[in-house]
Amino acid sequence: MEILVAGILVLALDQGTKLWVRTRSSHSVGQSPIVRIREVRAVRPTFGHRRGRVSLIVGWAIGFISVWMLLRTGAGLQTELARIGAGAALGGATGNLVDILRRCAVTDFIDFGWWPAFNLADVGIVVGLMLAFVPIS
Repeated sequence: MEILVAGILVLALDQGTKLWVRTRSSHSVGQSPIVRIREVRAVRPTFGHRRGRVSLIVGWAIGFISVWMLLRTGAGLQTELARIGAGAALGGATGNLVDILRRCAVTDFIDFGWWPAFNLADVGIVVGLMLAFVPIS
């Protein structure tokens, strides 16, 4: 249940923030000395092609099936935090997949300047996988 709740939460936050950024009249929504919030359309060449979309969907399916198998066999994700992390990672992957299937590009908007722009789906994937697979004692 934790996986489902975390996944839906990350997906909803990701899609909501991307919609908010895309509907602003300016491409630069806000900025501070540390971070700028601006729409960056991350077009990856392979995503526009049918083969790229299929490979992305296959990759997402492999991740989903892997988590499902870990849960069914009891081999992993033993803690509540690990299950929340797995759900966050799947929710983030789903959020980026939705962008790719709808727009053939991912909407990124968090820009530190010294790092490539990213979005909440990316945060969900990275932090989620850390929670799922890094033992915390």
